Amino acid sequence: MAGRNSESDSFNQCPEGAPRRLNDGVKQRIVGALVLAALAVIFLPSLFDREGARYIDVTSQIPAPPDITPITIAEPQPVENVEPAPPVNEVFQPEYVEQSGPAPESVSSSNDDAASSKSDKPAAAVAKVEPAKPEPKSEPAPELQMPAEETQLDDNGLPEGWVVQVGAYKEVASADRMRNQLMDAGFRAYTRAVDTPKGRLVRVFVGPKLSRVDAQSDKQKLDKLLKTQTLILRYRA
Repeated sequence: MAGRNSESDSFNQCPEGAPRRLNDGVKQRIVGALVLAALAVIFLPSLFDREGARYIDVTSQIPAPPDITPITIAEPQPVENVEPAPPVNEVFQPEYVEQSGPAPESVSSSNDDAASSKSDKPAAAVAKVEPAKPEPKSEPAPELQMPAEETQLDDNGLPEGWVVQVGAYKEVASADRMRNQLMDAGFRAYTRAVDTPKGRLVRVFVGPKLSRVDAQSDKQKLDKLLKTQTLILRYRA
């Protein structure tokens, strides 16, 4: 009782006319009550609501598909009065002409001939032979120049070309080997099979050329390279 009286006395003792003031103990109690009330406001709802409803945004960020109208393509129909294309091995087939000489077997060169002639001589004979005097170099014979001609067109309005027939072979492997050798030598060569009175043959061609002058130039090179006589034929589809 004495303590309460002292507190009340300390609370009430003040000069007349002056405002009353709270002591420190009362202030602490009020602050503690406010803190407890704030904590209750914050945590009590979460204690009673255990599930805790949460909002999840399920809106898609992918744009909607465009509105495209499908296009129906009609089935292809055959064209009337048009013959189908022949097989690839039968197109671009020049008319068959039999060559006078045998078909060449390999591509030869002057360097190979010189090397083979030297290797055929015995070593002793080569040592005894005195070096021959250098012969004067003869100027190469001028190539046959044909007058330039305009490109001719066939009945269909397509340009007519020219090819050089190198040879006709009974075995496909021989024709393929010659074609590959010519391609390695820088010529544009291809093969085509044809039925002849002597059986089925595979011909090797070089070309085509739009000008007979160019075909004649290739013929001269091939005749010198293959040691044979090639043929110039008209290139037809």
